[in-house]
Amino acid sequence: MFALQFISNEVFPLKKSDTAESALMFLSDWMLRELPVVEGGKVIGYVNEKMLLDREQDRVELCMNTQTDLLKVHEHTHLFDVYAALDKGGLSSLVVLNSDEQFVGILHGKDMLNLAFSHSALNQEGSIVVLEITAIQYSLAEISRICESNDAKIIHLLIETIKDEDNSLHVSLKLNRLYLTHVIASLERFGYKVVYTNSPLDPNHSLDDRFNWLVKYLNT
Repeated sequence: MFALQFISNEVFPLKKSDTAESALMFLSDWMLRELPVVEGGKVIGYVNEKMLLDREQDRVELCMNTQTDLLKVHEHTHLFDVYAALDKGGLSSLVVLNSDEQFVGILHGKDMLNLAFSHSALNQEGSIVVLEITAIQYSLAEISRICESNDAKIIHLLIETIKDEDNSLHVSLKLNRLYLTHVIASLERFGYKVVYTNSPLDPNHSLDDRFNWLVKYLNT
């Protein structure tokens, strides 16, 4: 999944001749915090709401910031690096360039997140298990082996660092099976602390089981 696949069909860049008033309108309509200014296929600057307020009659050229490095990614930038760039710059959008540094399009952070979810394994049928383990204990190979020995495969993984004395992790696993009773029993037998699952452990008591797992997770 690369930047080129997530270019918005609805968001377009500004021109130098656009007014600050129209730029503010576009920011509001598209729910963005910044927009690039493009001329001759090159990104020459960007504007945000702070730069434009009280300057509605000025042209964008007079309001823009020309330091655009944080806004740019190349079309073959992986999705993970795109998210990192958005977070690093505190941005709501990014500009996509080709190998010749020519403007290709704009990534809308919010829309990109929705599109990425719809194409990811998170959207597939299955259940979630969250493990709490120390960083030194973490081994994806072992966790995967335990899951697969119970006919379940990991189709998505998320690791969250917990700020505690043990340098613990919350490892969220999306598995391709709905009922994970045997998987959970095996994980616990091998010393893994299961703090949450949305799997119905018992078809007759699935709501109670989910509530108990949620309480256990929130109390960790």
